[in-house]
Amino acid sequence: MDIVVMKFGGTSVRDQAMRYQAFRHIRREVSAGYKVVVVVSAMGRHGEPYATDSLKELVTYHVSKREYDRLLSCGEILSSIVMSDFLQQQGLKVTSLAPSEVGIKTDTNYTNANIITVEIDKMMDLFNDYDVLVAPGFLGTTEDGSITTLGRGGSDTSAVALGGALKATYVDIYSDVEGVMTADPKLVKNARVLEKISYDSLIALAARGAKVIHLKAIELAKKNHVNLRLRSTSADHIGTYVVDEEVTTLSLTYKAGYTRYEIFGVVRPIECHELVKHGEYWYAQTYDEEAVEKYLKDEGLSYEKHGNYVQVSWMNQQRTPMELTFYVDALKLEETLNFLHYNLI
Repeated sequence: MDIVVMKFGGTSVRDQAMRYQAFRHIRREVSAGYKVVVVVSAMGRHGEPYATDSLKELVTYHVSKREYDRLLSCGEILSSIVMSDFLQQQGLKVTSLAPSEVGIKTDTNYTNANIITVEIDKMMDLFNDYDVLVAPGFLGTTEDGSITTLGRGGSDTSAVALGGALKATYVDIYSDVEGVMTADPKLVKNARVLEKISYDSLIALAARGAKVIHLKAIELAKKNHVNLRLRSTSADHIGTYVVDEEVTTLSLTYKAGYTRYEIFGVVRPIECHELVKHGEYWYAQTYDEEAVEKYLKDEGLSYEKHGNYVQVSWMNQQRTPMELTFYVDALKLEETLNFLHYNLI
């Protein structure tokens, strides 16, 4: 039995028009003779009623982490049933799976659970009656049957874990871009799709802000030799193949959320691991401001700070990898990325 795992994110299942785009890809694989596992995220993004970030805002964190995971699971469970219903209307033989039927078994580290094993017997039995199984992503179950969540990007992790356990021919990660790009196409007008990228290069890009697939999922794919393809829901482009070989990759990534510090009166080395010196300024991630400013106060150092900075990385991933990292005001990000892409890529 040949199996393909196809993961669709929240924007790919948010409404009927996008679900139809996803169906086109699913139908193609079924027509080619594959059995298909469709892994779905919660529908939409923050502000839309069933998105994970919207569900988070329904409580004030006084509930236990175990209860919190049960709440967050509602988005993916709802999405899987809606997607199953839609695919049935299109004539496919399909059913949705409960979290326990997906078979991802985890520890009890609620809100960021670790996968222990993946049990596939239930899914293999269901393939006797169905061509397509729709699985809620992001979720696992403990030994006693409690629902857990796998942390940010957990639907990617679900898809890769299932692909490895099922020995899938491919695990296809669908999003709103055509694959791994040389830069963010929403900001850089001439960004191009990379035909191939190595696991290591993709891990490096994800760690520096690229959002096409979650870092934890890539690391799991590399470990289990999963055949990944990164593709677009709304286009027929083949996307980017992730390969276990050296591939020269030129790319630009960025990560927002930095604060710039100008520090005065420095007479001995700064020993604060949250601070990174670049040029005449120091930079720290915004969520580390409290720790940074405590350090500066304890050291008797005066400073000025400016928020809303972005870390930009130019990467040349080849036999001898090279990286150029610097920081820009967020208001100049688009201009900077386009200039660098034109001159370096």
